[in-house]
Amino acid sequence: MPIATYDSMTRLFETPISRRILIKRALAGGASALLLPWWAALPAQAGIPAEEVSGRIAVVNLHTNESLRIRYREKDGRFLPQALARLNHLFRCHYDNKEKPIDPALYVLLDRIHTRLGAGQRPLLLISGYRSPEYNRLLRARSIGVAKQSYHLKGMAADIRIRGIGLHKVREEAVTLAQGGVGAYDRFIHVDLGPVRTW
Repeated sequence: MPIATYDSMTRLFETPISRRILIKRALAGGASALLLPWWAALPAQAGIPAEEVSGRIAVVNLHTNESLRIRYREKDGRFLPQALARLNHLFRCHYDNKEKPIDPALYVLLDRIHTRLGAGQRPLLLISGYRSPEYNRLLRARSIGVAKQSYHLKGMAADIRIRGIGLHKVREEAVTLAQGGVGAYDRFIHVDLGPVRTW
């Protein structure tokens, strides 16, 4: 799929995902995100310094050209269900548009990386969020580097970069946080909520 230019992404950045699409996706399979108790992911947030979590996230999906800048979490750690549903839609599998609730702790991790790097208004550029089983099988057929039980399948991984910030810096910050797996690739950094490991 073609990669959008940053200029085109910037123009699209303030365009919200339509409410009709959000409701349709929630009813079709993302409803569990709307019902998520706000305290469900609090244990994963225990001990995180308040200054490292802005509670806001800005993301551009490079495959779909969709973008979102949104508050997903209150200062007390409470997640905002409607915001999570919109993010889940943005993080859907671009190959077949299948959607799965993303673990909210992943959004917190991405927020922390972005905040600690001082990235300001620059959005996270999303290469891959959720992957459907069909798309993961396709990628595995093309490359030996794709895990059969990828955390992308579980809604617990993202491949990202941030314009203007070197990939090595993004990787170093993710490794320092020790929140899961961190992998370095030519065009992005992979982060996930699995066991702490690097490659």
